[in-house]
Amino acid sequence: MQLTSATRRRQKYNRFRFGLAAIAIVTAPWLSPADAWGRRGARPAAELSADADDEARDDDDGEAKKESEAKKEADAEAETEAAKEALEDEEVIRRPARRRKRKQGSGGAGPTVRASTEVSAYTDTDAVHVLSPTVSGAVSDDLAGWSIGGSYLVDAVSAASVDIVSTASHHWVERRHVGAGSASFKAGLVGVALSGGVSSEPDYLSIGGGGVLSFELAEKNVTPFIGGSYGHDLVGRTGDPMSMWQELNKVSVKTGVTFVVNRSTIASLSFDEILERGYLAKPYRYLPVVAPGVGAQVPAGASIDLVKSLNEYSVAENVPTERNRSALAGRLAVRAGTTTFRGDERLYYDNWGLLATTTDIHEFIDLGSRVVVWPHLRAHVQRGVFFWRRIVEQIPNPAGPAGIPTYRAGDRELGPLYTLTGGFGIKVRLNADVKAPWMLTFQLDGIYTRYLDAVYISQRQALFSAMGLEATF
Repeated sequence: MQLTSATRRRQKYNRFRFGLAAIAIVTAPWLSPADAWGRRGARPAAELSADADDEARDDDDGEAKKESEAKKEADAEAETEAAKEALEDEEVIRRPARRRKRKQGSGGAGPTVRASTEVSAYTDTDAVHVLSPTVSGAVSDDLAGWSIGGSYLVDAVSAASVDIVSTASHHWVERRHVGAGSASFKAGLVGVALSGGVSSEPDYLSIGGGGVLSFELAEKNVTPFIGGSYGHDLVGRTGDPMSMWQELNKVSVKTGVTFVVNRSTIASLSFDEILERGYLAKPYRYLPVVAPGVGAQVPAGASIDLVKSLNEYSVAENVPTERNRSALAGRLAVRAGTTTFRGDERLYYDNWGLLATTTDIHEFIDLGSRVVVWPHLRAHVQRGVFFWRRIVEQIPNPAGPAGIPTYRAGDRELGPLYTLTGGFGIKVRLNADVKAPWMLTFQLDGIYTRYLDAVYISQRQALFSAMGLEATF
């Protein structure tokens, strides 16, 4: 959230701004080198904002798909921000803007149209590259209290990760298509926001929708809210008929409150609960199994050759079919002079035993009336699930063949790890019209992840970049 103001001047340089817009759209994909295309990545599976179970392949595209899910939610939020309503469960709901009374004889400003495009790129040292173009649009009327919007995103994933190499599989390329829509309206002090979306790829189909109900109290200084959503996913293998795909159902509930502390400070607190039932494993993933007592010979970060030399056979991943996720999140935004500090903290726990904390900090700095820059820092630390094992080891059985653990996972995002992210961003208003601005945005983040108890790799470095253009009419 940026608590900023600007001098309202109105000049018309249509040819100039349309020329700049065309240049930005054409050149955005080329600002990142071809070998660095990809997404924002590095959001662990533990986080509600990066749902790990929307993947159907190995770790090679896990981070890419988690980030595209986060992107889809962010796009839905951006659409409803046109009416100052938050729809998704990732972001803390922001305080709705005060509805100004329409001046007599003014005729009103009427609806506002917003259109935007973004190209983001992600690359990491595990040979995962993703390019994601997005387009979105919204129509809103702040005075009437309604908005409607939609977005479309494509993820182009190229992967040849260590998990692919370890199973002697080939490099692969895949595309995912995501469409989302939203609508919101206000009736007095009550706001209603609805959203829905469809995500499709060769081995995964996801359909979902939800809504948020908010109430403006204490002269709009206190805004409690409650919402929920439902999602139905189908998980399979590329080439298999859809009748053979597995089902996954998700139900989420969110509640919280936003406080306007004073003219320069806003605080919010929210609680999420997500219930998942169905197929939560990865159909492509097979895990190496070693003989009893051999697991101690496999250190963290063990090479592919070492694991293969000790491997007895491979077994399919198997995880519980129920998962209950809980998260408590808080946000504080403070305006001081020409800067705005925004801090977020999230505590996470689920019934698989995964415990995590995430801290995210932005400092928005105004450089004049047209430019805003910000540094960004983020830290995530987590404990692994209760059934996490570095390597699957057979269980001795004196009466017969050795057994294996019932639950076993190869997704290193379910193990103990920490992630550090640092970067910066800049937003530039291209025209002089503050009522109908054209905004150009660029951001760049570096991500470091350390896996504390996994084979094949013990760390990963990644880069994420994005460039977007937003126009208001």
